[in-house]
Amino acid sequence: MPVAHFPRGTAHPRRAVNRQLGALLTAEAISMLGSRITFVAVPWLVLTTQDSALLAGLAGLAEMLPYVLAGLIGGPIVDRVGPRPTAVAADTASVLAVAGIPLIAFYDGVSLVALLLLIALAGALRGFGDAAKRALLPRTIAAAGLSTERGTAMYDGICRASTLVGLPLAGVLIAASGPAMVLLFDALSFAVSALIIAVLVRVGYADAAALAESEQQGYAAALRDGFRYVRSDRLILGVMSMLFATNLFDQAFATVFVPVWVREGPHGPAALGVIGTAFGLGAVAGNILYTLLASRLPRRRTLGICFFLGGPAQLLALALAEQVWKVLVTAALAGALMSTVNPILMASVYLRIPTHLHGRVISVLIAVSWAGIPFGGVVGGWATDLLGLRTAALIAAIGYLAVTVSPFLFPAWRELDVRPRAEPATAVATA
Repeated sequence: MPVAHFPRGTAHPRRAVNRQLGALLTAEAISMLGSRITFVAVPWLVLTTQDSALLAGLAGLAEMLPYVLAGLIGGPIVDRVGPRPTAVAADTASVLAVAGIPLIAFYDGVSLVALLLLIALAGALRGFGDAAKRALLPRTIAAAGLSTERGTAMYDGICRASTLVGLPLAGVLIAASGPAMVLLFDALSFAVSALIIAVLVRVGYADAAALAESEQQGYAAALRDGFRYVRSDRLILGVMSMLFATNLFDQAFATVFVPVWVREGPHGPAALGVIGTAFGLGAVAGNILYTLLASRLPRRRTLGICFFLGGPAQLLALALAEQVWKVLVTAALAGALMSTVNPILMASVYLRIPTHLHGRVISVLIAVSWAGIPFGGVVGGWATDLLGLRTAALIAAIGYLAVTVSPFLFPAWRELDVRPRAEPATAVATA
């Protein structure tokens, strides 16, 4: 059998591609670590300075609404320019936007409006960057020769590990230096992420199909194509509808219910990340197990059971449990169950969408799915101020249970179990 030889000093092509996947996952881990810290710091900053759960929810709205809109309008741009250049540009600009928040906060008497405007700008830039990275991920996975399901499970593991480290680190840093200074860490994380992707990732330029199509149609037509494709796929419509509701409940839990729970307890701000730590430990363990067993498990049944049991569990714990240890144990079990959800949904969606349409279609999918997030904090804050923490959390849990039963009821979800005979490992344009 002939043996391939490579010049001395030249890396094997497969190893080089695998290093690119490792570089992308490393950049995402660093960026997500900073974002997780900011996710805790911003609502706590507003809650402690304004003494209002509703205003804390508005801070989440100020970040997430521009995030969702930017991700939506950025899809055609990602397809035309390429996900890699777009990701580098967005992360570089995010450094300045996020660093501006603590710089303004240093001045006494800074208005809440000015702070919210900077938060909105940072959210918009992060939306562009995340839309690009989501389109870059399947190309890098395919170039590395991995199955889409295993690649997305690895990506989700990075997300879970960042949550595990970022949330408790946020609590410690906030207690030590205050929430404003903590945002500088997030700015630094964007700088490192941009540098890694710019230097080490070479997959993800605009491909020939996207360029040829963009030359024949304008921006608005490309955006309409994304909506048209989503509207024609019943499974994607079902995914979007369910995630819209669950993301709303999750945002209320994270940005309002948990800070209020901490403020009403004896633990202080260092405990802000304690629930996230428990959830992250369970999620990392569950992700490792699922990565090993993914190919043997039925997608629809696994998704349905884990989402139905794991999604509302933390809400029910806050509403019904008196002891802190019960809340933490529930969070860990919920994390283990929920670790299966993202890999299943991401793998199924990536395999259904043509590569050159990833940017515009995934941006529509994410924008609609995440549209509930900007309003989750506001609704959660309003319900908490009006009804109290326990009642608001219980209502959210009941709503979560109602929407996560859909994979068992609607036939379109059966398509989750349809696996392609061979995944396209070369449908990627490289430099």
